Amino acid sequence: MDENKDIINEQGAEKDEQGKTPTVEELMTQLAQERAQNVKLKNSLDSAASEAAGYKKQLRARQTAEEQEAEAKKEAEEKHKAYVAGLEAELGTMKATKRYMGLGMSEDLATETAKAEIAGDVETVTANMKKYMDMSIKAKEAEWLKSRPDANAGHGEDGEEKDPFLAGWDDI
Repeated sequence: MDENKDIINEQGAEKDEQGKTPTVEELMTQLAQERAQNVKLKNSLDSAASEAAGYKKQLRARQTAEEQEAEAKKEAEEKHKAYVAGLEAELGTMKATKRYMGLGMSEDLATETAKAEIAGDVETVTANMKKYMDMSIKAKEAEWLKSRPDANAGHGEDGEEKDPFLAGWDDI
């Protein structure tokens, strides 16, 4: 109420254009009009603020949807990259297996060696190569022993045993 009195006093001290001072009723009407205008301005401010909040909310929802979409794209891309990496590893394993089988390794040993090579396990590759070399040497020795003729030490042509030291003395 004190504010109203100040306004009335200020307006009462002023004279309108015709030189007369406004009446209390006129001042009360002006005050009511000003209050109504203030209420309208406050309501429009509130509605603008709520509208702005709504737009912010929609923007956040869109950003969240965009972020979700970006997240889904990122996950799909990572899944695709993992799939491609798996295929590349499988292809590398197949090529390495073929290469080791070309050296003469068995399929199982070649596959094991190829997987170790792809994984970067040098110790397993070296151990498998040593296994292969040992097996290869044993196989070559066995083949050589099979192809070698029997030694006729001390046997005569008719199957009787002769003393190897006396074998050359029959002719004397």
